Amino acid sequence: MPRVPVAQLRYNMALRKHPFLLREKSASTTRGGSAMLRVMLADRSGTIPGVFFDVPAHVVESLSAGHGVEVTGRIGEYKGQLQMQIEQISPVELAPLEEYLPAAARPLPEMKREFDELLKSVTNADLTRLLNAVFGDPEVYRAFTESPAAKYHHHACVGGLLQHTLSVVRLVLACAELYSELDHDLVLAAALLHDLGKTRAYDPISFDLTEEGALWTHLYMSASWVERIIAGLPGFDADLALRLVHAILAHHGELEHGSPVRPMTLEAIVLHNADDLDAHVQGALDQFERSLGEGEAFTEVSPMHDTRLYRGPGEPASPSQRPLW
Repeated sequence: MPRVPVAQLRYNMALRKHPFLLREKSASTTRGGSAMLRVMLADRSGTIPGVFFDVPAHVVESLSAGHGVEVTGRIGEYKGQLQMQIEQISPVELAPLEEYLPAAARPLPEMKREFDELLKSVTNADLTRLLNAVFGDPEVYRAFTESPAAKYHHHACVGGLLQHTLSVVRLVLACAELYSELDHDLVLAAALLHDLGKTRAYDPISFDLTEEGALWTHLYMSASWVERIIAGLPGFDADLALRLVHAILAHHGELEHGSPVRPMTLEAIVLHNADDLDAHVQGALDQFERSLGEGEAFTEVSPMHDTRLYRGPGEPASPSQRPLW
């Protein structure tokens, strides 16, 4: 049978050797002592969890997150959400891979054009040299425009990093119009560069943290990358470099949120709040889509917001009508 997109899967639907991208796998043991495999299956339209009871050990060992699988089973329900009840699962090559990776809401060519225009709009000579040195590298440009911004919570998709960056830029530029004391080019450059390290912090297929991402964090990776490029640009303004690297390091705002320092300049304060606002708004929008059907007033608890989110009153949707991500 033709491949059915995840978003079109319905309760009690039977699937045979159906291809998915394996986003996650976790092996455990039930209370009765039998082996159990939990997975997260995906394609471009969304994700669906799956469970395989009494799974043979060799099957678990044969599977790798970020690779393709063929699944035979039936769509069931668990705690009000659709779930794949797996009977067989095995590795498979996926082609074309783009069909199995979630994409940003905005078209990538459109976002690239906007990004290119923003790069050209910077008038400060030192910042122009820096941005050209970073994004003039074709591989860096490609990675930046295609990488996810996170594994979960917000902008977890191909092009997610670019979409998030453009939204943050729009917010800081709105602040620059409101507060004339802001250094326009500095806050713009900081917004363009603040998440640069995410191009190396997240795997482009599984969206898992890389070893660098886990051990160093994208804040350090972004700041050290920018600092290294600046070191190769003779005559770069020292105070400008100090303020730019500070804004990048401080953009999570609090020590407990990953920033090694709190924002101490106007540009750092604006960047932090723009970054936080876009992440939380997009995270809420994603939670509305993935958690419950359109008829439900509240979502499940959003880990990002540490509460349920209210979408408004309505008639409850049946499990077969609920979107899966």
